Amino acid sequence: MRARAGALLPGVAAVAIIAAAAWMLGRLIPLIGAPVLALAAGVAIRNTAGLPAVHVPGLEYTLKRLLRLAIVLFGATLALGEVVRVGAGSLAVIVATIVLALGLTALVGRWLRAPSRLVSLIGVGTAICGATAIVTVGPILEAEDQEIAFAVATIFLFNMLAVVVYPLLGHALGLTDRIFGVWAGAAIHDTSSVLAASYVYSDAAGQVATVVKLTRTLMLVPLALAVGIVHSYVRSRAGGGGRVRVDLLRIFPWFILWFVAAAGINTLGLLPEPLVRASGLAGKFLIVMVMAAVGFGADLRGMRRIGLRPFYIGLAASVLIAVASMVLIRLLF
Repeated sequence: MRARAGALLPGVAAVAIIAAAAWMLGRLIPLIGAPVLALAAGVAIRNTAGLPAVHVPGLEYTLKRLLRLAIVLFGATLALGEVVRVGAGSLAVIVATIVLALGLTALVGRWLRAPSRLVSLIGVGTAICGATAIVTVGPILEAEDQEIAFAVATIFLFNMLAVVVYPLLGHALGLTDRIFGVWAGAAIHDTSSVLAASYVYSDAAGQVATVVKLTRTLMLVPLALAVGIVHSYVRSRAGGGGRVRVDLLRIFPWFILWFVAAAGINTLGLLPEPLVRASGLAGKFLIVMVMAAVGFGADLRGMRRIGLRPFYIGLAASVLIAVASMVLIRLLF
């Protein structure tokens, strides 16, 4: 335990210091917000001073464990009935957005004559939950490590842009907190970027976006199963033989159950109001830390080496899904 804590400390401490500075500066520049400032600081440090290896374990821990902790803490600020209502109410938009993301990405990829597995990976990353979906579906598609890395880098770039662009567009369009929350939760790729963009917009938008995004994340399970079935069928038709195994227990996002449990506990009135407020505040600070860690992962030179074809696919998919999901929301809400 002591050795593990020692390995995590440098990276976690680095993003905590950046988050604290961004938190204070964000109060002076509320239009930009602490998450964007932390993201920019992480990108700047990574691409000037570099990323010491000693920081890597702590950064990975922040991106995975602390992000999930933030989500659970946000759950403690919600009522379970509201979680169910928002999740069920946004399901039609989520499903339609997923189908459109997969279909439009495939069309653009075919037009650009990009490798089919790379296109599929960018498609699932756009449709569900960014890098998590790509890393989950990649082995099912028997994708090469380079294809997975290309897809993750492409989605990563548009996640960073979304944190900045979506709140600006939301204010420019005069979107209500509820509409913006559904839009961010349905259209932005990665969970961390959804929470950062939506809580910069408003607390109410952040609560809606969290529920919508977690409902969308649950769709990873049936999507991975469907990809496995289709890929097995295609392999058998091509004479490859053998079935692709999909470990549903491994890919299920179990932390969502903790989020629901936290909302249930709050609904029962077991949490005093000061603790509920503290949970929300702690969750916001953890998201700022996560954004700093995301920034540290932005290797701009590596992104340039990937080339423009994946970028064009990601750009087209991101723009089309942003527009299509907004149209659906306007029609259904």
